[in-house]
Amino acid sequence: MWLQYNREELFEKVWEKPMLRVAEQYGVSSVALGKACRKLSVPVPGRGHWAKLAHGKPGVTKPNLPKLDKVPVVFRSERAQLKQNAREESNPELAAIDGLLSSGVLNPPTESAAKPHALIRETASQLRSRSRKDEHGRLLPREPGGLDVQVTEGILDRALQIMSQVLSVLERQNLRVEISEQHSTVALIEGQHISFGIEESIRKVITQKPRVPNPTDRWDYDQTVTYEPSGRLALMIQSESWRTPGLRTKWSDAKIQRIEKMIPDFVAGLMRIAVVLRQKAEEQNRRELAEQKRARELEKLRKDIEAEEKKLKQFDEWLGNWERAQQMRRFISLYAAKSELWPADKQQEHREWIEWANREVDRLDPFVLKRPFSVVDRKRELPRQW
Repeated sequence: MWLQYNREELFEKVWEKPMLRVAEQYGVSSVALGKACRKLSVPVPGRGHWAKLAHGKPGVTKPNLPKLDKVPVVFRSERAQLKQNAREESNPELAAIDGLLSSGVLNPPTESAAKPHALIRETASQLRSRSRKDEHGRLLPREPGGLDVQVTEGILDRALQIMSQVLSVLERQNLRVEISEQHSTVALIEGQHISFGIEESIRKVITQKPRVPNPTDRWDYDQTVTYEPSGRLALMIQSESWRTPGLRTKWSDAKIQRIEKMIPDFVAGLMRIAVVLRQKAEEQNRRELAEQKRARELEKLRKDIEAEEKKLKQFDEWLGNWERAQQMRRFISLYAAKSELWPADKQQEHREWIEWANREVDRLDPFVLKRPFSVVDRKRELPRQW
């Protein structure tokens, strides 16, 4: 479904916050929003307006919205806007970062530092060796230790200047940048190590040369592949981008805007990635703790069930032994009465049997506390026969 831009509303928004933030609210690109403003004759702040406001200086005076006899109709996607608004509402920390960005506090300083950052000096020293290059012509450091800068010789100074501004903005936010053991450039944000860098895109040039005097198809050509520097830079976030779908990880030079103007949004992107990764880590930790708690509960349940089953089994054995003991006592009583009528020479043998039988019943009866001894108890002393 498509929504129509409200001209008055758009005019107020582009003077309240930078175009990038307004574009994200509408779920469109800044280029598309700029086109919409031009079609609707909506004046926008010029370059440097938000940077001046961030440093306490007066920006461009807000003009009046021009009156139009006939206002053009310009549409945007409702689905994209709803998705963006839902993201901001569901994650207030990301909305807070957007607030920092719109306030201008993430803008790089207007004046360069008198002394370059130590990491910038180290990187410049490592990449000044003009003989060390990769197969695409990008400069290679003499040894690990510098920032992640992958550019050709002609654009090195600009890349270092951009990285210097990024470091300056991060440090003003009390965020540290260091080189990891894997030689990556990482910013320490929200307890997360967010790796980033800058690189130059390389153009692949394919030249076809005919192998025969009159080539008739593509198989009659030899291809020569060469690589040329494009002069276009891109700031990249490399940290686990697959875990942060929907978040921007690349800011590239474009025809109408260079990445120098995108540094505030890039730093905000680093902060967004860090927040989302931290939240995911916290959620993972909560899940693991819940799983561990559930495992402990299940283990206790298993032991409780085993104990209950053991008592039930013992109860069943007692009941069976008690019933058998009662039956045996009745039999012994009947035997004793009958044996009195048998021959006198067998009476001693009968009495001995009755005494033995009573001992065995006492061994079986669960209500007899002192269990009589039986030679059967010594069975465990015999060697096992397999």
